[in-house]
Amino acid sequence: MTTIRFSQLLRLSVVLLLPILALAAETPPESKPIDVGDRPQLFIDNLFFESSENITLHMNPPTKTGEQTLVSDRPWENATLNWFSVMEDDGSRGPGGKYRMWYECYDVEGWPTTNDTSFCYAESADAIHWNKPALAILPYHDSTENNILFRQIGSEGAHSRVHGAGVFKDPNAPPETQYKAVSQGMFTAYNPVYRVAGMTSPDGLHWTRLAKPICDVFADSQYSGFWDTPTRQYVLYGRSNGHGRAIGRATSASFDQFAPLELVLETNDQDPPESDLYNPAAIKYPYADHAYFMFPSLYRHKDDTLDIHLAVSRDGIHWTWPERGKPFVALGPAGTFDSGSLYMGQGLIRANNELNLYYSGAPIKHNESELDALSKPENKRIFGRLVSRPEGLVSAEAGEQEAIFTTPPLKYQGNRLLLNAKTAPNGEIRIALLNAEGKPIPGYTIQDSTPITGDHQQIQATWKRNPTLPEPTQKLTIKMKNASLYSFQFSN
Repeated sequence: MTTIRFSQLLRLSVVLLLPILALAAETPPESKPIDVGDRPQLFIDNLFFESSENITLHMNPPTKTGEQTLVSDRPWENATLNWFSVMEDDGSRGPGGKYRMWYECYDVEGWPTTNDTSFCYAESADAIHWNKPALAILPYHDSTENNILFRQIGSEGAHSRVHGAGVFKDPNAPPETQYKAVSQGMFTAYNPVYRVAGMTSPDGLHWTRLAKPICDVFADSQYSGFWDTPTRQYVLYGRSNGHGRAIGRATSASFDQFAPLELVLETNDQDPPESDLYNPAAIKYPYADHAYFMFPSLYRHKDDTLDIHLAVSRDGIHWTWPERGKPFVALGPAGTFDSGSLYMGQGLIRANNELNLYYSGAPIKHNESELDALSKPENKRIFGRLVSRPEGLVSAEAGEQEAIFTTPPLKYQGNRLLLNAKTAPNGEIRIALLNAEGKPIPGYTIQDSTPITGDHQQIQATWKRNPTLPEPTQKLTIKMKNASLYSFQFSN
């Protein structure tokens, strides 16, 4: 009988295992399906391109309407307007005042003191025309016929003006604290005294400041905050340290205490020399899944100008630039109200079959923003409106050369596929459905696809004999020519 030593057995096992291990190393793991449910999905990065050819991502700057949405026309605004927030809110106070705005402004009389700032309110029925209602909340020069919510706020030791407030509505909160804001605040028990402050309100009009800072950092410019439903936590963005001015992020399960901001976005050598980021204007996009936008102002120190740029993210942590270096909102020509410095307002509104964004512009530059210049009528900071196609800030683009891409596996709900797309007169989009093996499903090939042409915010993809989706569909292959694809959505 032959005796096999343990060492021989071990060597034999290794020899037998090597081909199996090699095969495992060569076989890529199956991709976990992306859960897209029945909500719109945006083409803001390469997430939906498992493979692609001749496809590019294109940032689509919004159109300036030229409207002067909000101007300094009250005594408490006669120095300048400043940071602001907008939202759609069916629970607003005014008749038909479905859209709400909070903004800060300064008066010449109080400048520059801790009592120079008014935190004010405006509302609109159509997201275009805004009014400043008489709220009768705070006297200004012995009259309550104004839209001022407060001048200073907070208890002893936490009492100061508000600067750089970002307002949001918290779906996770009880009614008495459903409106929240994050801002700069002064806390005399701390050194330095300026920290990030938190405020709450039952109605967006009557506010209470928390007695302690919510984050032990300080920076100028506006803060951004919101409740992040996917992760079930509060998110805070503000100016941080990086390559000069940069953007940091912090999270918390409770609104009253955040860890210090961690760097998430900064400039580098691909950007203009001596440039950095001034403010975040960060949001979770409310009308689609897996999409976060940031609209920071890029500050060019040498030119002393600020224009608005666009960064995108799928998780709010990892950010990319769809077209780095290209302004999302460019400075206006000389002589216009927005020719010197631009900042994006916090939030956006979908109304009138458009995406409405709001920004502030002034003809004077960053370092010219002193009282003697600000108070001149020709130098006033003005809020303007921008319009964009819904879901249209970034698109997947195909030119004259035919382009094609295949998605990763998708987990969805519904039996219809809807596209937000536009083609040139000589362009088209065709779609094939693939099964679990990545093979085209009979009857749902590119050849069977009904060409999509024209301009549609929502059009159903169909095939010659099949208007609805079969089961199971795993992936999409989309072929495009002279076309822009903004989003897709599965639906019943």
